[in-house]
Amino acid sequence: MSKYLVYIYLLLVGAFLVIIQIGIRHPMDPTQLTATPDTKSNDKFEWMAVKQRREQEKMQKAQAALKRAPLNPEYDAMVLVPEGSFLMGNAQGQNSEKPVRSIHLNAYWIDQYEVPMAQFYAFIAATGHREPRLAGYLALASVDLSTFLEPAKPVVGVSWEDAKAYCQWKGKRLPTEAEWEKAAKGRGHRLWPWGDKPDPQLANLDGGVDHFQGTAPVDSFPLGRSPYGLFNMTGNVMEWVSDWYGERYYAVMPPQNPQGPSIGDEKVIRGGSWHDSLRYAQTSSRFKMFPEYRDATIGFRCARSKA
Repeated sequence: MSKYLVYIYLLLVGAFLVIIQIGIRHPMDPTQLTATPDTKSNDKFEWMAVKQRREQEKMQKAQAALKRAPLNPEYDAMVLVPEGSFLMGNAQGQNSEKPVRSIHLNAYWIDQYEVPMAQFYAFIAATGHREPRLAGYLALASVDLSTFLEPAKPVVGVSWEDAKAYCQWKGKRLPTEAEWEKAAKGRGHRLWPWGDKPDPQLANLDGGVDHFQGTAPVDSFPLGRSPYGLFNMTGNVMEWVSDWYGERYYAVMPPQNPQGPSIGDEKVIRGGSWHDSLRYAQTSSRFKMFPEYRDATIGFRCARSKA
């Protein structure tokens, strides 16, 4: 080893010893090592706590206003769907929508509008029934929950049993899947209530075209009404119906007044929601969900048999 390398080696060792001595004599305050990260973490949690508190306050104010809101009797209007046959299903749809069948239904009444929040809260006040639960959907992270709690917007966050209980309280029932589809499309075949031409401006669906971040008032989109004059049979909220879900039920259902399978695990929901695309909100589109499930995309309307 040359003398120059020896000198360099000794210099490095000396520098290392000096650094150690400085560290021993002047130890760094441990709090200095974590002050910045901890501060940022605490600020974040504090901000989240403040945000959550503000959202809770907004929800409480919205609920209080909702309970005081007057009822609009127009939203209890029903439409008579006459007796007759219609084409149920879609040959170009999902397997669960096939085969297309000619189904005959007796005359029945069905709500012109989805059940609004104000009417459901009147039911709560009269019966002590539980309140809706606005949860269950990832999209809610970007939506102000308090905006759902407006008198004219459809009730969401209700289970199949909640919907059934409300309809019974009103002297009604949930529509069958066949009744719902006929009310949405009429006697012939329509991809959407207004016809076969896709038009995202005629329904409250995913995207900003309709200008609604979440749900819309139940009397919105009058140009998108069904042949019988029903509002929001596509979009806004998916709707519970009475039937149990059967993947292959269309192949075996009776040709007159089908009621759905006699047993099942999941109930049928129809119509697509504010978070669905036009493709998944067609008049023949079928969805399924456990009856106890509650979600900010699911509501309902009621029906009644004609005496």
